[in-house]
Amino acid sequence: MSKISVNSAVRQFIVLGLLLAAVAVLFIAAESGQRQLAAASRRVEKAAAREHALATVQDILSRAESGQRGYILLGDDAYLTQYRDGLEGLPAALGDLTQQFADADSKVRADVTELARLSRLKFQEMSDTLALYRERGRSAAIALIRTDFGLLTMREISDRVGRVETAETDDILQASRSWRSDRWENLGIRIAIGAISCFLVFVLARLVLTYIRSKEREVEEFAAREAMLEQIVSRRTQDLSVLTTQLQTIAEKERETLSHELHDELGGLLVAARMDISWLEENVPLSDPDVKAHFQRVHETLQAGVELKRRVVENLRPTLLDNLGLFAALRWQVADSCARGGLQYQERYPVAELNLVPEASIAIFRVVQESLTNVLKHARARSVEVSVDSQEQWLVISVRDDGVGFPVEKGRAAQRSHGLAAMRHRVAGLGGQWRISRGASRGTEVEVRLPLARIIRTAIETA
Repeated sequence: MSKISVNSAVRQFIVLGLLLAAVAVLFIAAESGQRQLAAASRRVEKAAAREHALATVQDILSRAESGQRGYILLGDDAYLTQYRDGLEGLPAALGDLTQQFADADSKVRADVTELARLSRLKFQEMSDTLALYRERGRSAAIALIRTDFGLLTMREISDRVGRVETAETDDILQASRSWRSDRWENLGIRIAIGAISCFLVFVLARLVLTYIRSKEREVEEFAAREAMLEQIVSRRTQDLSVLTTQLQTIAEKERETLSHELHDELGGLLVAARMDISWLEENVPLSDPDVKAHFQRVHETLQAGVELKRRVVENLRPTLLDNLGLFAALRWQVADSCARGGLQYQERYPVAELNLVPEASIAIFRVVQESLTNVLKHARARSVEVSVDSQEQWLVISVRDDGVGFPVEKGRAAQRSHGLAAMRHRVAGLGGQWRISRGASRGTEVEVRLPLARIIRTAIETA
C-alpha cells in the first residue's frame, strides 16, 4: 500500500470519527429534547387528571344539591337518586382528588384539604335539611334552604376550586414556557451539529470518492463475469430441458413400440394357447376330475396372463388414448387406480373431447398417472378428485386428495424426486406451469396449466 493511500485512509478515519462524534451529540440533544417533551406531556396529563378530579367533585355536589331541592319542592323520591348517588360517590371522588394533588405544593394541598372538608360539610347541611323536611315539613326545610349558610358553603367551595385551578393553570403555563425555551436551545444545537455533520460528510465523500472509483471497475468486471456465467447457466438449462423433453419423447416412442409388440406378439401367443387348451378339452375325454381341475387352472392362468398383458400394455401406452381420446383414457386410469387403492373418486371433464397434439395428450395422461401413483403410495387418502377445465387461454389439470398432505418440512427435497421432476419437465416442455401445494386443512393438490395455443392442433396439423 502506498503512502498516499495510507494518508488517505487516516484522513478518512479521522473525518469519520468526527462525524460519529457529531452524530452522537445530535442524538444526545434529540434525546434530551424528547425527554423534556415527555416531561411536559406528563405535566399536562397530570393537570388534566387534576382538573377532572375537581370537576367530578363539583358535579357530585351540584347534582346532589339539585336532587335534594327537587325532592323537597316536589316530594318526588326520584330526585333523591342523585343525592344518594352523590353521597355514595363522594368518598371515592375526594380520595381521587387528594391522590391527584398529593405531590402538589403545600398551599395547593391545603386548599384541596379545605375543599374536601367543605364538600363533606355541604353534604352534612343537605342531610340536615332532609331530616328537617321529614320531621317538620316542606316549609321548615325551605326556610332553612333560604338562609345564607348553604350559599356561603358553595361560594367558598367555588373559591377554593378557582384557586386550585388558577395554580394549576400557572403551573402549566410555566411548564410550557420552559419547554419552548428548551426547544429553541435544542433546535439551535441541532442546526449547528447538522451543519457540522454536513461539512464532515462532504469532506468524507470527497475522500471516499477516489476509493469508490477504484472499486467501480472491479464491480463492473465482476458484473460482466456474472452475466457471462448466467448466460452459460441459462444455455445449459435450456439444453438440459430440451434434452429431457427429447428423452421423454424417445421413452414414450419406445413404450409405444414395446406396447404394440406385447399386444401383437404376446397377445397372439396367449390367444393361441387358450385355443389349444379349448381344443384339448373338446377332443380329449376327461373322465378324471383331477385332469379337469388342471385344465381349469390352466384357463385361469392364461386369463391372468391376458389381464397382466393388458395392464402392462396400458401402462406402457394406453390404447384408449390413441383410439378413444384423452378423457376416455383418463377415466380408465382413474377408475383402475382408485379400484386398486380402494378410493372414492370424482371426475370433471369438458363435454367435448379436445383436439390436442399427441405430446400434450400423453403429457397430461402421465401427469395424472404419476399423481395417482403418489396418492396410492404416500397420501393415505380416502378420496381423489380429478378435473380438467378450460380457463381463458389455459387448460387446467388438477388432482386433489384428502390425505395427510404434502410434507412442508420436506417440500424441496420431495419436489426433486424423479416422479415430480418428470412432471415438471413434461409441463415445462409444453410451455406450461406446474404447482404442488398442501390444502388448508389436509390433502395435496397437483395443478398443471398448459397454454391452449400451444397444445391445440391447428387445421394444418389435423389435415
